[in-house]
Amino acid sequence: MLDLFPSPVIIAHRGASKYAPENTFSAFQLALDQGSDAIEFDVQLSSDKSVIVMHDSTLDRTTDSSGWVRHHSLDVLKTLNAGNSYGPGFPDEKIPTLEEVFSRFGASTFYNIELKNTSTPFDDLPAMVAPLIENSGLAGQILISSFNPYALFKIEKLLRDVQKGLLLHSSLSIEFFRNFSLHPFEYQTVHLPFSYLNARRIKSFQSKGKLVFSYTLNHPRDIRTALNLGVDGFFTDDPALARRIIHENPTRL
Repeated sequence: MLDLFPSPVIIAHRGASKYAPENTFSAFQLALDQGSDAIEFDVQLSSDKSVIVMHDSTLDRTTDSSGWVRHHSLDVLKTLNAGNSYGPGFPDEKIPTLEEVFSRFGASTFYNIELKNTSTPFDDLPAMVAPLIENSGLAGQILISSFNPYALFKIEKLLRDVQKGLLLHSSLSIEFFRNFSLHPFEYQTVHLPFSYLNARRIKSFQSKGKLVFSYTLNHPRDIRTALNLGVDGFFTDDPALARRIIHENPTRL
């Protein structure tokens, strides 16, 4: 499926999170309305092992509650206001489950699902995500990504045909994976922070058959720079801006 994308690919980071509460239905729908090619969001487990869509390990920043996400059941989480960080404009926003996202958006978009279990690297998140993907019928429209290589290894065993993206956050990790090709799992994309982008690294990964995506680009200058360096796509909180920059410059800038 990834090879069917236009280039560059616009991936809405937690939805159109500049304009709506991140990781919510409002942000996802707005991202599609603004012309994103895919939506990216984070998943983790509640205390009763439901797969919920949320970035932070605590509730404090984005909801009207506090405490660790993993200490709350789905029933409790569903009572919270997930639009709290955006003030009174989104009073009815709820924390979605992965199953609800699939049900709501179906085959209308491509999904980049980040496994957010770096702080609990050996938990059951991959095992709980796998059957939801299998039952959705959307496996061909899904990219699973993580900073946690062990989570990707587990996904490889559970969902061999689902594409995987390796998230890297440091120069050291980028150079390690760029120079060593033998790994316990396959991955099709590599996601690099904008601050560590250079043409040598991009071409090196691409020569190994990987697509290179960069995160998180919200300024026209950064988007143009990344495209000039040769990225295959990028994450952005502002899909409308990204689409406008690409429309104004239909070829590499």
